[in-house]
Amino acid sequence: MTKNNNNPRSNSNFDIIRQKGLFNSLNNNVISNSNNEEFLQQSSESEYYFKCDEKTNFGLKLWRDGSKFVGSFKNYLANGWGAFHHYNSEIFRGEFVNNQVCGYGEYLHKNGYINIGLWENDTQIGIGYEIMGDSCYYLGEFIDGKKNGIGSYIWGDNNKYEGEIKNNLFHGFGIYTYEDGRRYSGQWNKNHINGYGEMDWIEGNKYYGFYKNDKKDGLGIYYSPEGKFFIGFWKKGKQEGFGKYIINNKIKYGIWKNGKKEQKFSENEFVKALENNNKNYPFFHWDIDKIKKFLNI
Repeated sequence: MTKNNNNPRSNSNFDIIRQKGLFNSLNNNVISNSNNEEFLQQSSESEYYFKCDEKTNFGLKLWRDGSKFVGSFKNYLANGWGAFHHYNSEIFRGEFVNNQVCGYGEYLHKNGYINIGLWENDTQIGIGYEIMGDSCYYLGEFIDGKKNGIGSYIWGDNNKYEGEIKNNLFHGFGIYTYEDGRRYSGQWNKNHINGYGEMDWIEGNKYYGFYKNDKKDGLGIYYSPEGKFFIGFWKKGKQEGFGKYIINNKIKYGIWKNGKKEQKFSENEFVKALENNNKNYPFFHWDIDKIKKFLNI
């Protein structure tokens, strides 16, 4: 099937249908001339009531559970523009091919969410929107009805995510801007910060390193605008293990536990201890100029 990539809301036939109120006029005419009792008295083999204008192929199909379709028909099947009202109050308005949603459409969920975009075989595909009330909306790729690929979330409180998404979750590389001005750029795993990432605070603080479950975990560099640096290991958000602390160009070496320094080293002792523990990472040998260049300060 060839997709129509034009905005269907500018389609002249659809505009004529909406302007003349044909959805409502036909709907009201059919319902006013056929009450529920009449509908139920039809043949037991019939699961729906059907009425269609033979000249325009525009009609209404009403099912026993209360669902209904108002729009264009071909061979008794929904074909062309129409609106399907599900018995649970959800509504799809858009293009249909042989009773399936195909083409541009808008899906109104009973919880107030709205999906807008392209559809194929009753599932959303390609670039589209999901509007989640007044507080959040998504713009990006859909595959098989789920958010997959590249997309962005924007919340009403100025939080924003831009990046990779898998099965509706932040997954892969992404950039998150927080309402308080922080900016994280790095790896995500199922909505959690995991892997290498770079966090910048509006006050000038920086952390460039590894994360696990949204907390600093592994090797990383932390900088505060007072000129303090910590280069070392972290666990669950706190310094843990070998570290190198720089303040006013003075360097201190040691081992940290639960965020506090427990053991001091000279530079030679520190280098030897790193080698003995197979933790001789390049970060530890960088001078201040190289660290500043890495942190973009």
